[in-house]
Amino acid sequence: MRLSWVQEIEGFVRRLRSGVRLGMVLGVMLLGASCLMTGPADAAAQASDISRVFREGERLVYDVTFMGIKAGQATMEARGVVSVDGQPAYHLVTTAKSTPFISTFYRVDDRNESYLGVNPLQAIRFEKHLREGRYRHSSFTSYDHEAKVAHYRNLDFNPVPKGITNLTEAEKYSAYTNEEYPLAPGALDELSILYYVRGLPLLVGHPVLAKVFSNRKNWDVEVNVLGHEDLDTVLGRRDTLKVEPLLKFEGIFQQKGRVIVWLTNDADRIPVLVKSEIIIGSFVGTLVRREVGTALASPQPPGPQVP
Repeated sequence: MRLSWVQEIEGFVRRLRSGVRLGMVLGVMLLGASCLMTGPADAAAQASDISRVFREGERLVYDVTFMGIKAGQATMEARGVVSVDGQPAYHLVTTAKSTPFISTFYRVDDRNESYLGVNPLQAIRFEKHLREGRYRHSSFTSYDHEAKVAHYRNLDFNPVPKGITNLTEAEKYSAYTNEEYPLAPGALDELSILYYVRGLPLLVGHPVLAKVFSNRKNWDVEVNVLGHEDLDTVLGRRDTLKVEPLLKFEGIFQQKGRVIVWLTNDADRIPVLVKSEIIIGSFVGTLVRREVGTALASPQPPGPQVP
């Protein structure tokens, strides 16, 4: 029988969903540009903010610990502006991998990619690739805002041999299912909104309401700015804003536990710390390195075409 603490860590990693749990944890601040409950003047001002915080080549690296034990490492990257279906888009990527120790009984190797339209700021495409223990998932979501439809493609891994995790190899054994779902106007995905939020003029005591399409559903999100706190970080001692996202579906809160995110209270709004309480304990995501990247020219030149 395995030690109980090993079982707890396994349960934690399973809930973590790694990169996107830091995308849904750092990214649980799911906000969309046109979904924000603000006036037209505010929306125009906020639209310019993302170009300020988006830096091509910025890479944020986080150590993820559970009950003081390092479980893995997650990264968030801004890879520049590319062209998707003729539209300029910010290319965003998260990855997450378990430590060698955790991988001996529950290996995590996840990657998520988001393409956020430059103008207007709305999701264009989202990819999710999860390899977590025996669980394998690969899906692609395309956002048709004109038709208000999300096109979802999901690879059926049932016929794929258990040892195969490479997507190209897996596609030789199976096929994709194609589904369509209603799409909320202007919705973003679970990753791109984080970069949008970093540009918002967040104010203590003023919650922000939004919608996002994720996991085949349109979600309502309420983001509360709880206050200021000085923190010692890898970037030095910083004044930070404590932010708590609340996730709702059809008016009902969906979260089991609290998630608090600390953003630097400066022009960059860098997520430096994440704490989450879940049923089996709590985990902490701590920024351990930031590669600054380069500010984009304005207006952005057309990027390479994404197939």
